[in-house]
Amino acid sequence: MKTKVNLLALVLFFGHFMMAQNDSIKTAKKILVASDLNIITYLTENDSTIFYNEDEPLTKYFNLELIDKKLYHDKKKRAVSFLLANTTAHKKVDGTITLPCQKKTVTFTDLPSEEETHRMYEYIGEITVLNSYVVYGMYWEDHDYKLIDKTSGEEIKVFVDFPNISADKQKILCLGANIYENTADLDFYTIDKKKMVQKMNAAFKYWMPAGEVTDMFWSTDGYFYLPIVASANYWKPDGNLNDQWQYIRIKPLP
Repeated sequence: MKTKVNLLALVLFFGHFMMAQNDSIKTAKKILVASDLNIITYLTENDSTIFYNEDEPLTKYFNLELIDKKLYHDKKKRAVSFLLANTTAHKKVDGTITLPCQKKTVTFTDLPSEEETHRMYEYIGEITVLNSYVVYGMYWEDHDYKLIDKTSGEEIKVFVDFPNISADKQKILCLGANIYENTADLDFYTIDKKKMVQKMNAAFKYWMPAGEVTDMFWSTDGYFYLPIVASANYWKPDGNLNDQWQYIRIKPLP
């Protein structure tokens, strides 16, 4: 009887060890497979957030799929952008950006500092379909993109990452690499009569967007394309960003 108990204990220990090893391998993986793409660490909907300790797939809102480099570059030729990048139209003078609106003039003034009050601004351009200027703000440990209404001069929206508007002008995706949590943070908005409504926010566990903001885009086929790297492989051993990219596309579900 004692032999059987010891054998059972050994089997259970070996099984637990293998599961732990598999979890460790999956966490440290450097090449992504399809099943990794929709695993999230949390989901926020209607001001309510659920956090997940175990692997939880996102089964609504989007379909995510791995694609090859050729398809990515083919679709980039048909990329859609509503940003008018007229960055020389409103140059920074003595650390201040001045934006003339119909009802008032709006200014953004840099405050270089080694303290938490640090702020620097960059004029990105205009999003004509939203009648807005776009200003990029860089802070102590944060950043954002502000939309300033060209008529009222009011700040109408602040996005954590650049607001990519779909070809049908009905959806916005903001995607950024969270280097503190090693996740891909996504915000999804819909546009109804120029009003932007946030539908959800989530963090993807096993991958992070790679490259620059201009490397992610909506194409005319209704998909959102971007390069990614496995979260465990985001940095090279020398401290530089990994340039061995994989590619995905994201399709909003009806």
